[in-house]
Formats: sequence, structure tokens, C-alpha cells
Amino acid sequence: MEVKFVLDFDGVLFNSAFEAYTVANKATEGRPEYRDDISYEEFLAFRSSVTDAWHYNRLYSRTHGLPAAAIAGLQPDEVDWRFSRDFFEARKEIMQASDWPKVMPPYDFFFLLKPLLLQYPDRFAILSTRNIESIRQTMSFHGVDNLTVFGQEDIRKLGSKMMVAKEQRWLDRGKFLIVYVDDMNSHLEPFVGQIHLPLHADWGYDRCTPGSLSPNQIFTIISSLLNIAERNPGS
Repeated sequence: MEVKFVLDFDGVLFNSAFEAYTVANKATEGRPEYRDDISYEEFLAFRSSVTDAWHYNRLYSRTHGLPAAAIAGLQPDEVDWRFSRDFFEARKEIMQASDWPKVMPPYDFFFLLKPLLLQYPDRFAILSTRNIESIRQTMSFHGVDNLTVFGQEDIRKLGSKMMVAKEQRWLDRGKFLIVYVDDMNSHLEPFVGQIHLPLHADWGYDRCTPGSLSPNQIFTIISSLLNIAERNPGS
């Protein structure tokens, strides 16, 4: 049985909230159809419900605005997709600066894990709702550029993080022992009972639960399992 560690990106490895706020503000700058009075605190409160960039339209739009609780299960319309395109164009423009990842600081967990990411890249994968290119650029900026990345493009194509996991056969009994780390309870819940260790990070953007774990606790689990796996070839 192969041991594999699957990591969320936003909220687990990197604090991307301010970067997303910067991009959203740039995408809406000077456009009267969008609000220009959204504080960082209001953005953060809304962001915990966001799984795709078009959701921000429902925060910024003066005519299509909705509370965060109302976006779950909402189907996007053309106005939402237009906002999404503008959002990624704004991000692409911001990414032209070589030091743009500085607005997205790593969590302590990233620094704990970095030596293992470099030594055992085949053991790790990133599974995120963020677009792949920005993940790769950020990881490369911080000296880690050889991990397998599944991003927003894969999730849009297949429908969910769970469907990406199924396509990779991570749910196959007897084939993998999967440790999946995410800060969003809603992303973890579908994996409960489907993989061996769905771990909730007690940092990031979602609420903590009695089972939430600290960076040191999750690092200890990962490093211990990795040591066992490396001592048993084929696992």
C-alpha cells in the first residue's frame, strides 16, 4: 500500500487571503457596477464560503450580491463567469511581477514540511481550488517546484476534489494510504470514511472543531508515516 500525502494550498501551505483581496479589488477597480467599499474583514468573512473565483462576484456586485451562506449550490450565470475571467486576468497581470508571491506568506506548516517536500516529492500532491499556474509559481518562488499539482482546472473538469481523488485512484482500497490535509471542513467531509486520514488544520480560514490539529501535530503524523513508509520499500 503506497503512502501519499495530499495537501490543500490556500489556508494550509499559504495564507492567500490578502492576495485574493488584492486581485478582486484590481478586477473591480473603477467599475461602477461593483462595490468599492469592501473591507478586508468583510472579504475574509465571505471568503470562507468561496470555492471558485466567480463567487466573489456575489460579494462585489451591486446588483447580484448575496450573503456568503447563499452561495452553496448556486449555479453561475454569464455575469459570474465574466467576473471570473476578469479576476484571472487581473491575477495574470499581477503575476507579471517576479516577487508577487510576497503578498501570500507561507504558514509555519510550510516551513516545517519543506525539507520533506524537497526530499520526497513523489510522496506529496497538492489538491486545491486555486488555479494551477499560480500554485506552481508560488511554490517555485519558495524553492519547491517538483510536486504534482491538481488545481481549479481539474476540479472544474471533474466536478469536485473528491472526483479528482477518484480519478487518481486515491480511494482504491489496498492501493493507497492517503493523508489529506485541508483547513475547510466542507472539503474534508466527503473524504471521511473514504480515505485513511482526513486531517483538519486548525489554522487557515474555517472554524476549528474538537478534532482539529495544530501544525506540529500534523507534521508529526506525516513525518512518522513517511519514516515507516521509507523503511518498508513498496509502501
